[in-house]
This record gives sequence, C-alpha cells and structure tokens, in this order.
Amino acid sequence: MSLHPTVNVSEEVKILKDAIKEYGSQDSTGKYTVPYGVLFEKTANTLEALNGTLRAAKRQKKVDFAAELLMFPKDKDVLVTLLED
Repeated sequence: MSLHPTVNVSEEVKILKDAIKEYGSQDSTGKYTVPYGVLFEKTANTLEALNGTLRAAKRQKKVDFAAELLMFPKDKDVLVTLLED
C-alpha cells in the first residue's frame, strides 16, 4: 500500500499547462513558452513530480522541449512550449 495518494496524471498535466500560460509568454506563433527554470521554481509547491508530468505531457504531445529529461539548474534556460491548450 502506497503512502502517497493516487496521482491523477490528467490533472497534473492541466496544472502544468496552466502554469506555462501563467508564467510564460507567447512567441511569434502564438504558442506559450516558459524557461524550465521558471517553471521549476513556480511549480515546486504544486507539482511534486514536475519531470514526470513534463514527460507525460510530452508523450501526449501537449508540450515540447529540446531534451529527453530536464535537470535543474543545468537546463534552467531550456524553453518548454505549450503545444495544445
């Protein structure tokens, strides 16, 4: 039996998408982008497993970023792009 409550991945992805819109800015194509470092700092208290949520959202083609796995602080300037609102 797990000590952690069951994580609803779709709810985590929704929180991630909202955070990208709130803390990011729109690029020339109208898509929202945010540096990973900003996302990491702003969601530290909300998304316990940010990398897991990012990977799930990337698999679902809801976000994109130019790395397999983002690590803070090394990848703090890598842009995370919201593909699907």
